[in-house]
Amino acid sequence: MKRRVPKPLLIVLLVVLLAYPAFQLFLLGYTGVRMLIASQERHEVVYKVTGTAEQPDVSYVRDGQRDSVDVKYAALPWQSQTLKTKGSTQLLSVSALQQLDDRGSVRCEIWMDGKLVESKDSAIKGLSVHCMYTP
Repeated sequence: MKRRVPKPLLIVLLVVLLAYPAFQLFLLGYTGVRMLIASQERHEVVYKVTGTAEQPDVSYVRDGQRDSVDVKYAALPWQSQTLKTKGSTQLLSVSALQQLDDRGSVRCEIWMDGKLVESKDSAIKGLSVHCMYTP
């Protein structure tokens, strides 16, 4: 004698088996669309270095790339040109390296779309400073 599965239970099992993969595809598509939109976002970034240090070497990352720009013996206050960046998963970074005999202070800032998103002061006079931000 064959055992029969009740129809309501069969319907529930069928719905669960079909709904779960459909839901996963929906989430994957939603996440993909969000990532695509985020990668198209444009931001304006400005790096600033201020303080009493005398001509530190400034280094910053341009456009979220790994290539950096080095500015030797920068006069303070120093500010980068407004950089146009694309995407939200980039790394923004600026640092100021003081000369060996310099006992001044130094501060770095990262501004994104007109808002201060990261800032640090050298903990002790004569030390360098590094700011990093990932949107």
